[in-house]
Amino acid sequence: MPRFQNIRLLGVGLLVLLTYVCWDSVKEAFGHHGSVTNENFFAFGSDIYKSLKENSPGEVDIQRTGQAAAVVFWTTNAETTRPDLLNLTSKDVTTMRFAHNAYLQSARHISLPFQKRSSGIVSAAAGKYLPVFVISLRMLRRTGSQLPVELFVDTEAELNSHTCQTLLPSMNAHCLRLESRLGGWAKYLASFQVKVFAILASSFENVLFLDADAFVTKDPAHVFTHEPFSSTGLVTWPDFWASSASAHLYEIVDQPVPAVNALASTESGQLLVSKSKHALTLLLSAYYNYYGPDKYYPLMSQGGPGEGDKDSFVLAARVAKAPFHQVKKCVDTIGYYEHGDYHGGAMLQYDPTQDSTSTAASVSTMEIPPDAFSVHHNIPKYDPVQLFDMGVLVDAKTGIPHRLIGTKDETLKRFGRDIEAELWEEIEYVSCQLGEQIVGWKTIPTSQDEVGTCDRVRWYRKEVFV
Repeated sequence: MPRFQNIRLLGVGLLVLLTYVCWDSVKEAFGHHGSVTNENFFAFGSDIYKSLKENSPGEVDIQRTGQAAAVVFWTTNAETTRPDLLNLTSKDVTTMRFAHNAYLQSARHISLPFQKRSSGIVSAAAGKYLPVFVISLRMLRRTGSQLPVELFVDTEAELNSHTCQTLLPSMNAHCLRLESRLGGWAKYLASFQVKVFAILASSFENVLFLDADAFVTKDPAHVFTHEPFSSTGLVTWPDFWASSASAHLYEIVDQPVPAVNALASTESGQLLVSKSKHALTLLLSAYYNYYGPDKYYPLMSQGGPGEGDKDSFVLAARVAKAPFHQVKKCVDTIGYYEHGDYHGGAMLQYDPTQDSTSTAASVSTMEIPPDAFSVHHNIPKYDPVQLFDMGVLVDAKTGIPHRLIGTKDETLKRFGRDIEAELWEEIEYVSCQLGEQIVGWKTIPTSQDEVGTCDRVRWYRKEVFV
């Protein structure tokens, strides 16, 4: 009998040891993946800030001698000349290259915190963009998407507002602040710098970042599990424009200078990235954005259209020698005609999972386009107060209201439904039902009190869509 007891005890001991060794797999089997804590994020924030500060590019003063022209990408070829509009000296380049290389070596030892095997949507909005984000979020939920959402806001007042405490949680969206996750230094990040740090500070392993003024036209959950994301871990979308990066940039980051027609510049109203596969990419992008406004932004764009963070992700992936995919279908403008003149209302991007895998050029005009994926209302934004004040909703000569992103027939053909009518249904709901609950609109200078916005939205929607 003791012999059998010994065997049983040995079996129990082996089971305990096996469970200990394989605990991560056991947790996964039972649906428990552990959790990442604020302490994990704060430690990470301390590590990256230390590395950023210790590897500063110094007092290099970058000045432009002109502004890069807006060159449409598909008009370029291998002979197109890259602009040269910066006054960097060889000493400046050497100084920045030394700092960049030191940061690259340091970043290799920094680990990113995230919830393993999680996917979600991340955005950033503050002030007048909070109502715009709420509209985008409601458009997301119209698709049937249940993906969790994290929104990074700017102030403690916004974090404690009804918007963040009650409204967004009711739609599986939660507000965060960069400084609460990364440390006090992060409160000084602004504008284009925020995007990459919001991704780094988010809980998810796999992130679809959407600008507050961009909304998806279909449930985006499938993009996380299909090509090209499943193999590359980084998907970007093209802008209209050719790259206007300085050749000095590639000297600094020790990369060959690509031909101007090699890849379109990035339109980063939407970005898909895996933090596990692209840790170094994101850490490098953080460097280019932290030192962006007076160093890397002019290096990446030389004053060209959309100067900011947008090309930092592809540049970082190249330096990290990590795979990425830029959607090959060209970005489209969707808008309206007024007395023979065309006015762009938004940018339309396409589903990457239906992208061509053939030997087509990196951006091509496909005969049969993939499904629409996202609409980016960058100019003008779909803030009703601003739209009415700008006068873009009404024909200036006739006073007749009109659509912004195409006729009804065009819209049905592009999206399979009247998505602009849906958008204005959500704008009316937010304006009339939630207007008193959302901080933000009161910060916009307007010729008419925002209390009247609901009536104006109802009038416009009735005239155009109902």
